[in-house]
Amino acid sequence: MYVRKFFPALVLMALLPVVPAGSAQDEKKEPPKLLGQIESTELGEEPYSEWYRDAYVEYEANPAVLADLRAADWDGVTITAFFGTWCGDSQREIPRLVKLLNVLEFPEDRLSLVAVDHVDEATKQSPGGEEKGMEVYKVPTIVVSRNDGEVARYVEHAVLSMERDLLAILSGEPYQPSYFTYPTVQRWFHEGLLSDANINPRGLAIEVRHEVQSERELLAAGSVLISRGDTQEGVMLYRVNTALFPQSAMSFFRLAEGYRELGEMEKAREMAEMALRLNSEPGRVSDLVKLIDSTGPVPSRDD
Repeated sequence: MYVRKFFPALVLMALLPVVPAGSAQDEKKEPPKLLGQIESTELGEEPYSEWYRDAYVEYEANPAVLADLRAADWDGVTITAFFGTWCGDSQREIPRLVKLLNVLEFPEDRLSLVAVDHVDEATKQSPGGEEKGMEVYKVPTIVVSRNDGEVARYVEHAVLSMERDLLAILSGEPYQPSYFTYPTVQRWFHEGLLSDANINPRGLAIEVRHEVQSERELLAAGSVLISRGDTQEGVMLYRVNTALFPQSAMSFFRLAEGYRELGEMEKAREMAEMALRLNSEPGRVSDLVKLIDSTGPVPSRDD
């Protein structure tokens, strides 16, 4: 008989710190969040004003770039910003965007602010579904359109600065936002490469290996796909990520979760055990053990 070996769950659990009932960890609650299409004035109200007002006041656009922006072609331009009130990058970038557009006297009815969620069942999604078809993988994602056609998008943080990036977009200059892989992921999705079981994930990894900034980049996109029901596609992205980061416990952990969503428990267990072997973070052991336990008993095979 062949039995796949892994660290015994009981031994690992014995090494973990015990958190007493009623502790601060149990009582920790998520701060209130806005969801759906909102007005910028709502961000000036508590508790969002705690981060919004300071960021708004502190941001000052470069005067020379601001002058160029005033002279830019704004005809037919609309802007849609997907963000999360729970997201640190959004808390930095959205006040800057609103202030810049206010200074430029950009019409309020041509700016849409859409607050999205971050829970597992609604990752980067809004109750109204405004993000559908937009392939929003990270927030903020600021989509600049002209005459209803997307020109470019600003993703999570500036390449140079908010005002310089916007000027490049409006001027028609070549503009590549942060996260170079995301246009490629969109193409893979629409060409059916992520849903084709015969595709070699290592081949896709080779295509983007010089563009990926960190292991979390494709994980973010994969989690969005799985959350909206494109599970097979999300799992393929996770497989690409393990090809890119073969020593990453996080990548194998997420792949295990993806296989579990697909009901492929043996693969899920194998990936979870790999994550456990690679793991170097004591605080993650409990989650890994729970994931392994959730995939069922250790399979046995005849030699």
